[in-house]
Amino acid sequence: MPTSAIAPLLPSSPEGVILVGGGRNARNLICVFETAGVHVRGIVDDHPAGHVLGHEVNLIESINGAPVDAFLTVANPNHASQIRARPVLQNCRWPRFIHPSSVVSSHATIGDGAYIGPFCVLTDVTLGRHVHLFTHNVLGARVEVDDFSVIMPHATLASDVRIGKRCMIAMGARIRPGVTIGNDCRVDANVVVRKDMPDGTIAISNSLTRTRTRPGFEQLEAIAAQ
Repeated sequence: MPTSAIAPLLPSSPEGVILVGGGRNARNLICVFETAGVHVRGIVDDHPAGHVLGHEVNLIESINGAPVDAFLTVANPNHASQIRARPVLQNCRWPRFIHPSSVVSSHATIGDGAYIGPFCVLTDVTLGRHVHLFTHNVLGARVEVDDFSVIMPHATLASDVRIGKRCMIAMGARIRPGVTIGNDCRVDANVVVRKDMPDGTIAISNSLTRTRTRPGFEQLEAIAAQ
């Protein structure tokens, strides 16, 4: 069904949302949510450490199956999908967030828990569950982005692009029309991807002399994409 952005949080949450994850991205989302008029009622994390911007951080287990409105702040796609599967979160409701400054077509389909940050432009796209678009992202016609994938600031996806599950598209990357990117892929910053990427690969610039190793991504095969 087409989705129209009437309020920042869909469906609305009068009691506010609990943020799942108290790391650096939680700070980003608190600031964006609060300036958009969304109430943050608390934060939960595996390693509570005092307060984050005035909000007390409790253990994730404290939700204990309660039917609350929650929002994943974890930017690492693999970690986010693992946390989402925990039994203590099975009854949570996962509203979608669309920043008021973004342009989102009424023909777009937005999955549960998706985040569309400031100044994004989306046409007739399909976003899966817990997809994160940070800011200044442009997604062309018929783009599909599957569950738990993350699009960093200023990345652009041209028409008919397909992004698999748990992908990370880094800042300033550009995906050319019709390209399909498989599951668990990474696209490095400012890279231009002109050809399909198999599952579990990482696209780097031809200007790099070696692959940069990232924790948790050591098994990814590197391919030159620019």
